[in-house]
Amino acid sequence: MREGLFVAIVGPSGAGKDTLLRAVADDVYDHPGIIFVRRVITRLSDGITEDHDTMTPEEFEAGRAAGLFCLSWRAHGLSYGLPRSALNDVNQGNTVVANVSRTALAEAVRTFDRVAVVEITADPEILIERIIARGRESADEARARIARSVSLQVPHAACFHARIDNSGPIAVAKERLIGILRPSSE
Repeated sequence: MREGLFVAIVGPSGAGKDTLLRAVADDVYDHPGIIFVRRVITRLSDGITEDHDTMTPEEFEAGRAAGLFCLSWRAHGLSYGLPRSALNDVNQGNTVVANVSRTALAEAVRTFDRVAVVEITADPEILIERIIARGRESADEARARIARSVSLQVPHAACFHARIDNSGPIAVAKERLIGILRPSSE
């Protein structure tokens, strides 16, 4: 059995992480062993810019207490979690890919045996434009969000780190991420 791998997709708000993940998932859907995990968030999904399941804060806390999540964190006043099935899939030798907070990386390394970190970035002005386009925050709130952005601290135990600039056409970032998930040696 091959070793399982958790691929943590991280980066600032507006970097296009969910958009990139959807594009890549469409291209590798028939590749055995690559699994994309839906997060659970205590916010309704808009169905366009995010792909997640929703729980109320009370449901989330009850689920966390009951062990429904293998990884959970708080960010931007919300709770986020990955279902326990993500850990089971890694333990079965699969490559599991999920959008997680940079602040959750140390816990991800403790949870999953092997973790690769893929940092998605974009020009700060592009980040602000994308955040404003979501319609949940004003221009001032978007600028404040980018200004308080957390710097990336890749845990020493991570087995891999790559940075993908998603400022340009999505096809460029998509091909780079596909190359990471499906190395040419396969």
